[in-house]
Amino acid sequence: MPRIIPGAAPWLFTFGHRDSAIEVKHLNYLGISTYIVVVINSLPIIIMFTRILISAFAIILSICELSGNQPIQSQNFADKLFDCAIGEQGKRALLRLPKGNSEVKAILYCHQNMTEEVLFRSKPFTDCMDTLGVAMAFVQQGSQNWDTASGCQERFDSIISGFASATGHQEINTAPIIPFGHSAQATFPWNFAAWNPQRTLCIISYHGDSPRTNLCGYGRANIEWGRTRNIDSIPGLMIEGEYEWWEARVRPALAFRMMYPESRISFLCDAGRGHFDLGEDTQLYIARFIEKSLANPRPAGGELYSRWHADGSESIDPHDCFWYHDNEMVVWTRRRYSAAHGDIPRYVSAKINGQTIDYDSTRHVRMSFPLCKVLPSSAERIPDGFEFTVEPFFSNADRISPVAGSDTSDIKVVLISGPAIQTGPYTFRYDPDYFGHDAKRLWSGITLTLEAPGDSTYMPAIQELNISLPH
Repeated sequence: MPRIIPGAAPWLFTFGHRDSAIEVKHLNYLGISTYIVVVINSLPIIIMFTRILISAFAIILSICELSGNQPIQSQNFADKLFDCAIGEQGKRALLRLPKGNSEVKAILYCHQNMTEEVLFRSKPFTDCMDTLGVAMAFVQQGSQNWDTASGCQERFDSIISGFASATGHQEINTAPIIPFGHSAQATFPWNFAAWNPQRTLCIISYHGDSPRTNLCGYGRANIEWGRTRNIDSIPGLMIEGEYEWWEARVRPALAFRMMYPESRISFLCDAGRGHFDLGEDTQLYIARFIEKSLANPRPAGGELYSRWHADGSESIDPHDCFWYHDNEMVVWTRRRYSAAHGDIPRYVSAKINGQTIDYDSTRHVRMSFPLCKVLPSSAERIPDGFEFTVEPFFSNADRISPVAGSDTSDIKVVLISGPAIQTGPYTFRYDPDYFGHDAKRLWSGITLTLEAPGDSTYMPAIQELNISLPH
């Protein structure tokens, strides 16, 4: 199976003259691109059409050079996580095929923002996708609102056909799509489905938006669907972190479900979590939602279950309930809500190579650290192979002063996005060729989260951290 090859579909030209003909064929086998001239019946025809063939080749090569479905020269990132890559630098589309599965049954289609990257690095999640036969696509500079006037639909069609051609999996051309988006990209999944209802398996909007919301994560107006466009019968999952809770995002989701009774809107309060993280429990919940949707793409029935309430109460009012595939998903949801049952909040912080990290409660990312503080004083750029250590600890509410005598062994440091490779529980290496490398990406630097589980006494703790990089 080819790894990285041109995305243009195989072509065939035939030049005919009376009882003679020349066929020019393009073959792509095991990543080797070959052109074959087949002469039928008459040798003199070659002379007659030599100049035509030369011109045709010149035109074809020019088209290929202009095409967005070009192979990437550097293969380091592809060798790590992906099976093929198409597109120009900064606007790449990458595909991970399901391992151990000969057929692609669906495609998880992610636009680059932040936590999208977590899914591709997570072995528990990718193992689930492998079992289900779900390929995973990562698209740089994807449309935030899915405004079809911008050409996003045409780009999507080109990417899908490029993937099918590059991998030899022609079923990709018709495989159902699972649009997934986080935060600024969380509106796109709903709108994609509205414009591609027959192509959409299910919808996952992560730490972001309701369908047709006026509170888009990207901060601009949403696009209008019109009177006839809808997402009826398509399973849709909206997830909002407990520590980012915004009631004004939840109520419109409930209103949408009541206004469109054929809609299938599920909701998960990501109990004990914030905005920037994507924990393993939530990953497995998403995987289960996808599995249920594959088994029943257009469910006629389902179960209703109460929206999340901070006090742990449950409502039986249908106006205050969301839809779920079945009772098993209700049980999973209830279990997630009860997991964050501690009463006492606690806080986590860290040092990087022994240096204190700034905390500002007014910022979107409240902890930030310039990497230049720990670089060699003579360094004009980040040295190749540069490593740094994150030293987590439980802190007071100021996120600076440690809590004396606390056990820090339960605190995890998780790589969310950016050019780094996690080499140990607390160690990281700068990776200039990581798969999301793009000077124009939505979120710069290296984003980590500090995570501590809750128990019967303490609430779970979560803290985001962004490491800014020198130019």
